Amino acid sequence: MNLILQIFLIVCVLLFLIIIIYYLAKKKLNLKYSLTWLAAGLGLLILAIFPQLVDMIGSWVGIAAPVNTVFLFAGMFMLLIIFTLTMIVSHMNNRIYRLTQMQALLEKRVRELEGKEKHE
Repeated sequence: MNLILQIFLIVCVLLFLIIIIYYLAKKKLNLKYSLTWLAAGLGLLILAIFPQLVDMIGSWVGIAAPVNTVFLFAGMFMLLIIFTLTMIVSHMNNRIYRLTQMQALLEKRVRELEGKEKHE
């Protein structure tokens, strides 16, 4: 890998990590939801610092071209992000369902209490 390209990649990944940490500090990102991004950033930083790892991993898996190894990692990362987001949406859907049920029960109770007050 060209040294200029390697430096460019390292700077970009560091900026990416700084942005994530900034948003974590400002409480605009939740830590448990951003761990995937932090792990991916650290993985990219390691691969940018040691580009020979891409060749080595590609040869272990049987991939001839290093660029195909990078595409494989990108695809796996996208699947991981999609899975993580699906888990988050599923969890939020369950919470919304419970909150809706609780709100309906509270409304029913308020109506019942208002009805008792009118009869008294």
